Amino acid sequence: MIFDFQNAKIKQMIVHQIGSITDGLDNTYSETCVELPQNEEENMIPDLLKQYFLANFKDDTLFSFENPGENIVYRCATDVFSDTESFIENSKIIADHLLQCSVYPQIKQGEFYLVLFENIDVNNVVTQCLGIFKSENKETFLKIYPQDRSYEVSSEEGINIRKLDKGCLIFNTEPENGYWVSIVDKVSKNEAVFFKDKFLAVEPRQDSYFMTQNYMDLCKDFVKDVYNEESKVERIDQIDMLNRSFNFFKANKLFDEEKFNQEVLATPEVQTAFEEYKHNFENERGFMFNNDDNFTISEKAVKKQNSKFRSVIKLDRNFHIYVHGNHNFIQRGFDTQKGMAYYKLYFESEE
Repeated sequence: MIFDFQNAKIKQMIVHQIGSITDGLDNTYSETCVELPQNEEENMIPDLLKQYFLANFKDDTLFSFENPGENIVYRCATDVFSDTESFIENSKIIADHLLQCSVYPQIKQGEFYLVLFENIDVNNVVTQCLGIFKSENKETFLKIYPQDRSYEVSSEEGINIRKLDKGCLIFNTEPENGYWVSIVDKVSKNEAVFFKDKFLAVEPRQDSYFMTQNYMDLCKDFVKDVYNEESKVERIDQIDMLNRSFNFFKANKLFDEEKFNQEVLATPEVQTAFEEYKHNFENERGFMFNNDDNFTISEKAVKKQNSKFRSVIKLDRNFHIYVHGNHNFIQRGFDTQKGMAYYKLYFESEE
């Protein structure tokens, strides 16, 4: 999915104070929405708010609500999309749900924002999106201003608009399938589990990005866990497998399992071992690849995985060998006189 926020506008926005179950503090609710300047050209606040709320969201892994009929956030989002008059009421319901889910002692108090955006471009279709955000961390800013014939310095606490703590965007797209949801959560693992799994209760959408990312993870983990030295596979052959895997995804627009087996896995023994490992991989991650194992390959996911498929042989502390192509041009041996292993490289030109 590709979304564009260039023409986004804030239609409604409200702020509540989230308390703390650990400290026995209740929420504090606003009764009215924030009044934003109508003429955005004469006031920077709307643009600053949009930068704070939207700049950290990328069109990578997307989610959908699990069990939509029983999901509080899903129901509130649906009410707001169908009737904007219910915005304030639903904001309080979501804020209360957020407090009830904040059971970890390390979860801080903070400001809760519910924002309804308009003019969001999703795959060239203009729609609405509902943003849920929480700010927890304040920073100290210096204010320097002229006073008489000198300058005065003071300090003030505030929010860094470049650092969003927690947030999600619910796009008014495919409500029957739990909407499209994007998440930002720059906190500890436990808190991330609380926000994504407990509060939002979402699951990854099995789109092309998700399938490509996970199948490439499967290939990388298979080499690390199975196709390795313990199985008497030399490092150069492991790297060759990684290179073939990455090049397959880079060169093809559609993943075809039969073609992948022939070009990457090659031998029946490796194909059998890979299929067994794939089954365990699916069980651990709690999802199944498509029944026909064919899917559109996401170019963006391939680019993001590039750094994970580094084909490097590290030799003691002296050398790193980067292998990008034909593994037949590199040979491993052992020098009995020196009592050390070596690699022999063949090449036509030196740059």
